[in-house]
Amino acid sequence: MSAKPQHYDLIKKPIITEKATMAAEANAYVFQVAMDSTKPQIKEAVEAVFGVEVKAVNTTITGKV
Repeated sequence: MSAKPQHYDLIKKPIITEKATMAAEANAYVFQVAMDSTKPQIKEAVEAVFGVEVKAVNTTITGKV
């Protein structure tokens, strides 16, 4: 799957915190994504941009970062 411009619009930036770094050790990565995105859209974008297989997508809505 090739990355399309909308994939890059959906994934805003990686989150680099102590907790996110600890999650990365377990092959779980944290990204800030567009507010109106859905789990299937996030999965498709990450797979296209990074060339990996996504097992699951967990989302949370937090305060302004």
